[in-house]
Amino acid sequence: MRSSSFMSVSEPSYGPVDRFVVGAVLAFTLGLAGCGERETPLTHIQPISISNRVVVLNADTLVIDGRHVHLSNASAPQSTLHSRCWAEALLAANEIAYVRELVNRAQTIDFRPTGQVDEYNRALGAVFLDGMDLGEDLYQHGLAARITDPRFDWCQPISQEAQGAPPISAVVRLGQ
Repeated sequence: MRSSSFMSVSEPSYGPVDRFVVGAVLAFTLGLAGCGERETPLTHIQPISISNRVVVLNADTLVIDGRHVHLSNASAPQSTLHSRCWAEALLAANEIAYVRELVNRAQTIDFRPTGQVDEYNRALGAVFLDGMDLGEDLYQHGLAARITDPRFDWCQPISQEAQGAPPISAVVRLGQ
């Protein structure tokens, strides 16, 4: 019968002096790496952002350069203070975050007023972020409904027959 022998190797123990020496050597080496001819750093040009000009109050309500505007081509769920059910409040929170992200990434904003105001005296119109129609984008992603009378009810069961409803395909991903 063959016997096998295993050699046991123990980890070396490092004391505070050893750690200090290793740290000093690393600091010296890094310091030397910083000496000598330095390359000119690449200048990073910060893209122009509109985020300091826009406040997102709701997915379909913004303050642009101090002017309250409301989308004329999309109706988003109302946030918690004005929602009619939990589902609407949760949807609104998600959509507000979505619009804020779009605004933070956008470099241009264009508001095209219809010349009308809503019941809260907000200017109605279309908002374009980098040329993209915000209301249409929200609708196509199932995040807003079309403007209808009566207003689309976000608390009702999902139905393709509901007037102004966003496309169900925006929220149902078959085969994924």
